[in-house]
Amino acid sequence: MSQISKAILRTIAYADIFDYPLRQSEIWRFLISKIQIPKSKFQKNLDLLSLQVANQNDVYFLKGREKIVALRQKREEWSRPKMTIARRVAGRLKLIPTVKMVAVTGALAMNNADRNDDIDLLIVTGRNRLWLTRLLTIFLVELVAKRRRPNDKVVANKICLNMFLDEDCLAVPQNEQDLFSAHEVCQLRLLWDKNNCYQKFIKANLWSQKFLANWKP
Repeated sequence: MSQISKAILRTIAYADIFDYPLRQSEIWRFLISKIQIPKSKFQKNLDLLSLQVANQNDVYFLKGREKIVALRQKREEWSRPKMTIARRVAGRLKLIPTVKMVAVTGALAMNNADRNDDIDLLIVTGRNRLWLTRLLTIFLVELVAKRRRPNDKVVANKICLNMFLDEDCLAVPQNEQDLFSAHEVCQLRLLWDKNNCYQKFIKANLWSQKFLANWKP
């Protein structure tokens, strides 16, 4: 088996951990590889994996895992109202001048949220304004939505303010720079930003290309 075929199989297997079959374009974009792979070579090697990989409804998955095709469709349906809530809350956060970027992270960023999942938001704040912005954000979210608290047992559709970053400290810590974090960086779904904050975030985390070389914003 070629190195490209191994990378494709590795990518599909990694997504399978999250019960997530991939479209062909998603396999190529999120290919677990240290080097960029041309689409022509990618397609040829994908076609050679018919013994290990199946294709149904335009998505690819490991043989024997057909059930996750329907699950992806259900999760896409469950994700829609959650994204509506996320966009509404993000729009309100524009009222806080020290908020520089709002993005959805986690499974919802890939439209792969379960019915009972919460809504994870990443907030980038102005320089040296993280704690003030955090307090203002919590206050505003309490007014316009349901915020997830540490001891909540029911979290469906609640806003989880799970990450705040100062605009001067956008890089993932070096000891956390792994495949999982690379996916979190690249799968992040931007809701809005100011002054090209998203591009600054991506530039600060170019290390992710050591894991996902094909990925581009």
